[in-house]
Amino acid sequence: MHGGVKIYRGAATAARQYVEADRGRADDHYLAEGTGIAERLIGTPDSVERAPSLDGDAYEAWVAGLDPETHEPRGRLRKDARATRFAEVVVNGPKSWSLAAALHPEVAEAYDSAMDSAAHQIVAWLAEHATTRVGPRGRQVQVLVERIEAAVIRHYSSRAGDPHRHLHLQINARVFADGKWRGLHTVGMRDNIDAINGIGHAAVMCDPHFRRVLADHGFTVDPEAGEIDQLAEFVGPFSARARQIGRNIERYETEWRADHPGEEPGPGLLRSWDARAWADNRRDKVAARNGADITERWVHELAALDYRPPAARAPLHATRTGQIDRDRVCEIALTRLGAKRSAWNTADIRGVIEHLITEANVVTEVGVRAELAEDLTARVAARCLPLLKEPPPAEHIRSLTSPEVLEVEADLTTRLAARAIPAAASLDESAVGTDDAQLRKSVVALAGDSPLVVLEGAAGTGKTTALAAASDVIERRGHRLVLVAPTLKAAQVAGREVGAHATSAAMLARRCGWSWDEDGHWSRAGSGTSDALRPGDVLLIDEAGMLDQDTARALLTIADEAGAKIRLVGDRHQLPAVGRGGVLDLGVRWTRPEQHLSLESVRRFRDPAYADLSLAMRSGGEPADVFRKLHQRGEVVVHQSEEDRLTALAFEAVESSALIVADTREDAATLNAVIHDLRVEDGLVDEESTVATRGGDQIGRGDRVTTRANDYDQGVANRDTWTVVDIYTDGGLLLSGAGGERRVDSEYARKHVELAYATTAYGAQGETVDEAHLALTDRTGAASAYVGMTRGRERNAVHVVAEDLEDAEQQWVAAFTRDRADLGPAHAARLAAEEAVKYETPKRGAPRRRPRRPSRVQPQPATFPHSPESPSIGF
Repeated sequence: MHGGVKIYRGAATAARQYVEADRGRADDHYLAEGTGIAERLIGTPDSVERAPSLDGDAYEAWVAGLDPETHEPRGRLRKDARATRFAEVVVNGPKSWSLAAALHPEVAEAYDSAMDSAAHQIVAWLAEHATTRVGPRGRQVQVLVERIEAAVIRHYSSRAGDPHRHLHLQINARVFADGKWRGLHTVGMRDNIDAINGIGHAAVMCDPHFRRVLADHGFTVDPEAGEIDQLAEFVGPFSARARQIGRNIERYETEWRADHPGEEPGPGLLRSWDARAWADNRRDKVAARNGADITERWVHELAALDYRPPAARAPLHATRTGQIDRDRVCEIALTRLGAKRSAWNTADIRGVIEHLITEANVVTEVGVRAELAEDLTARVAARCLPLLKEPPPAEHIRSLTSPEVLEVEADLTTRLAARAIPAAASLDESAVGTDDAQLRKSVVALAGDSPLVVLEGAAGTGKTTALAAASDVIERRGHRLVLVAPTLKAAQVAGREVGAHATSAAMLARRCGWSWDEDGHWSRAGSGTSDALRPGDVLLIDEAGMLDQDTARALLTIADEAGAKIRLVGDRHQLPAVGRGGVLDLGVRWTRPEQHLSLESVRRFRDPAYADLSLAMRSGGEPADVFRKLHQRGEVVVHQSEEDRLTALAFEAVESSALIVADTREDAATLNAVIHDLRVEDGLVDEESTVATRGGDQIGRGDRVTTRANDYDQGVANRDTWTVVDIYTDGGLLLSGAGGERRVDSEYARKHVELAYATTAYGAQGETVDEAHLALTDRTGAASAYVGMTRGRERNAVHVVAEDLEDAEQQWVAAFTRDRADLGPAHAARLAAEEAVKYETPKRGAPRRRPRRPSRVQPQPATFPHSPESPSIGF
């Protein structure tokens, strides 16, 4: 399992339509009328029971907060249109599991049983850990639930019609606790997602019956990737074919609606389109009448892709729980937790532990695996340090960290503080040939002798111009500018614009002896290449706000040893590091005031009025006012449905070559597929010869693509964008981009090339285009919104799916209240303390908590350096 928690707010009738419509049309052949649309589970701390299934009316009542049998309200219910109805997660697995289920009925039965078990285990865990709040606002107490209910909606296919067995697990917002029905605490639910995903994934991967049936049919499973080895290579091509089927259906529907305005197609017509779409241009034309026909169709498709079943039964190799080195697992878990974030809760620990159990290839009964997971979770928690003096009043608060995480930030702080000394000499401003006083001051500081300089600037303020001017001055002074960035792509972009050699921060660290393993653990052997930095060199870190603390520690250590100067350039309001960040914040805190400079004049946008709006977005102040001004300018587009937004954004990308910024890679992939199809229809992409990627993209000549892995031998970097110039007979690609032409082999093309018409905010940061469009969702944060709305010189527009303009404004304002930046353990401690004061400890007469299992140890709270001692470092 992967993905987050989706909170559904709105009318119960709309939820019913959502459930009934949000399945692939192939599912209509599987689902018999009258059997209900959802199963129902009731969870308590002691058990999970299956209740009678829900038909359409009962499901609608259940979503509305009513008892599905008596239709009596469950407590005091909100009546407004934005009332929270349920929290949803999806129980699924790698696509290869669904392909195996399509090939063999026994695998399908075992897989369905394992997913049912996963749903039960998730509900059981939530019944022990989910909470509700009791008491007046500001003095609320977290109370564990006594009863929780879930609806399970089973789907067999994706909306494109390819095999994709999955469950929609919807946790009702009405829970029973302390004598009455109350509202589920959805914040806690969101913060428990790692445990939910981990339990769901391990429940299937470790299921003895499912794994035994796979082995009986000759299938082996990669413990780390989770894919079935014999089917993994067919996932991408199969998905690409399924997308073509979906495009065929959309074309039929568009033609039909043009001839039947105001009408809606019926189920029979939808099924006929589905059968026609599969039959078009096929050698094996199978008209689907039921689930068996659908399965036969999938089997024919795999055969057409040259799949051949294994010749013999495969051995089932599994690790016994007694073979697990529990101390080693705890060490890896702490490393992975620390690589991902500065602070965590026990649900985060449980999620990591469940994944480590699956990677160890444990195959055992539920109770045995659960006991192992609970023991390992407790062991890891005992090794953590608390960030708060008292245990938090709510279990979901991330208030644990590790000694290693604290050590890294303390070392960073000490090294930065040691550089907060006056420059030995000041640089004459006449050495800088510019009339812009602000720019001149920045260049003087960057090229000067101060041990540490921080330069910040909003998007489009000319940071790159300052770097280029500083590079010339540094060179004239006989020193070297060593330019690095958190990613190789960002370094290459900066290098081209500045006119200097640039590399990734990680590459420089590796040259100097630093290395890290796949779990994120850093180590150093020797001192590396001696000439990487020399005394007097200027180590300039561009996009420093995206630099993680471990890499920053390596760079500062190298600079200290060489006697080099440090320059941090970036913007704290743009995207943070992936993992533990806050390096730029620490630099601002410890540098001298005169060596912390800001560029304020925005130069990127053709319209000066938009420049002012971009600064308002950057500060985050008065987001409602900013939204109204954007609407007046015609830069807010409200859509009635996700399909409408998808179509509109695709046309924008094709007609104006606009950059489309999405929230997630999944969202970007959906947009990319639609944009690709439109470009094919317009003759801009040649599909006579194509490459089907592992992710299901169909790539042809003329497509815009991105490379998603650094490969120095082939000369490509992660997030580089290219145009496909040619496709070779072996599946390799000839790419053309800013750095010239590159040829990538077929293996790299299949595994690491994606369509790039739409991208995430992380892929867009650093880009400057004529026009950009942001798809705003309930996951968009302030930094992502700011980045997405500042890429275009001519126009930047936000697209929102909303009932009306007021709803769209509320979504915009909500986005600017989300700040998910991880700025290190000291910052995480402050956030945990702020969250903790929202909940009071129960007093006499207040609702009592159900007692939790006591901790094995009572660790002492973490401490943070406030006045670090300055080491002896030469500059």
